[in-house]
Amino acid sequence: MAREEVLFFALGVLGTFLLLFASFWLTHRVKNRKPPPCPYTGEPLRYASDIPLESKRKIARFMLSLRSYENRIFAFRAAALSRATGRIFPRAVNLLGLIHVDWNFIQRRYPGLYVSWGSLSDLQKRDIRKVHDSLEHFQTYYSSPHPAPRAIEPGFAYLKPGPLYVDLESKVLVGWISIPDTPFEVLVVQKPIQFITITIPQEKSYA
Repeated sequence: MAREEVLFFALGVLGTFLLLFASFWLTHRVKNRKPPPCPYTGEPLRYASDIPLESKRKIARFMLSLRSYENRIFAFRAAALSRATGRIFPRAVNLLGLIHVDWNFIQRRYPGLYVSWGSLSDLQKRDIRKVHDSLEHFQTYYSSPHPAPRAIEPGFAYLKPGPLYVDLESKVLVGWISIPDTPFEVLVVQKPIQFITITIPQEKSYA
C-alpha cells in the first residue's frame, strides 16, 4: 500500500472517529440540557409532542375552524408546552431538539408592537372593539395594567385563557384562546375587519 493511501486511510479513520465523538457529545448535551423556562411561570417548558393524540386532534380541528392563513395548523414536534398553563408555543423547537422561547414569541407569531389589553383606556378598548367581529373568546375581563407583556404579574399570568395583546397602530390582536374540552391554549391572531368603500358614480349632466 502506497504511503499516500495509508495517509488517506488514517485521515478517514480519524475523521470518522471525530464525527462519532461530536455526534455523541451533541446528543448527550441535548438530552441533558435543562429545559428553558416558560415566560409566564418560570417553570421548565415541555415538548408539545407529548400531548395526547385526542387533544392534538381537537387542537387541529380548532385551528382549521378559524379559516385563517395566520392561524394555520402547526407541527407539534416543533412546539413547546407550558404544563402549568397549557399554553402551546409553535416553532419553538429547533433541528437539534432544543427548546427556545422568550418574550419575542408574540412578535414572532405576528409582527407588531404589542401592549397588554389591560393597559388600554376605555376609549381605546371601544375603538378596538369597533373594528373586530368579536372578542368573545379572548381574555378581556382581567388583564395586567402594565403595557409591556413581560411585566405581567403572577396573578394575571395563570388566568385562563391567557393574556390578550394589541398593536395599537394596526389594531391586530394576538391572544390566547382555550381549546374546548382540553386544558390547552393556543395563541390566535385576529386582524381588524376590512371595510370596503363603494363609490357610486354620479350621473353626468348634459344640460
